[in-house]
Amino acid sequence: MMIVRIVGYSALTIISGAILGTGGVLAWFLADRELPSVVLSSAVLTPRVKPGDRVIFRQRIDYKRDCGVHVDRYLYDRSARALPPEQADIRREPLRDIDYDHPPLGLGKKTIVFDEEVPITFKPGPAEYRAVPSYFCNPIHKYYWPITRPVTILHFEVVE
Repeated sequence: MMIVRIVGYSALTIISGAILGTGGVLAWFLADRELPSVVLSSAVLTPRVKPGDRVIFRQRIDYKRDCGVHVDRYLYDRSARALPPEQADIRREPLRDIDYDHPPLGLGKKTIVFDEEVPITFKPGPAEYRAVPSYFCNPIHKYYWPITRPVTILHFEVVE
C-alpha cells in the first residue's frame, strides 16, 4: 500500500511540475513585450527626386536584443491629397519586405543607408515611405502576438 502511495505522489509531482513549468514559460513569453530595437533617427538624404530615380534614406538604429523582424514597406504617392475624394488617385507601391532572424549588423547602434526606386507612375508632389515592423523574440511573438512599434513615415517630394 505504501508503494502505491509513493508512486502516486511521484506521478502527481511530475505532472504538476510539468503543468506549472509550461505555464511559467508561457507566462514569461507573454510578458516579454520590450522593444528589441529603437530607431534613434530617420532621414531622407534626397528629399527631391524625379519619377524613376532613387530616393535615399538613412536610419540610425540601436539594436538592444537579438530578435527577428519582419518589416512591411511601402511608397505612397500623395500628390492627389488636395483633390476631392472622387478625383484623388493615391498610389501605394509595395516594396520588398525585410525579414531577418538576427540583427544583420549585430547588437548596438548602427547606421543603415538604403535606397528605393520611385515608380514612374508617381506624379509630382508629396510622397512618403512607410515601414511597419513586427518583432519576434520567442515562439509566442513569431506565431501569435508579435511586438510592434509605431510606423516609420519619411516624407519626400517627387518633382518633374
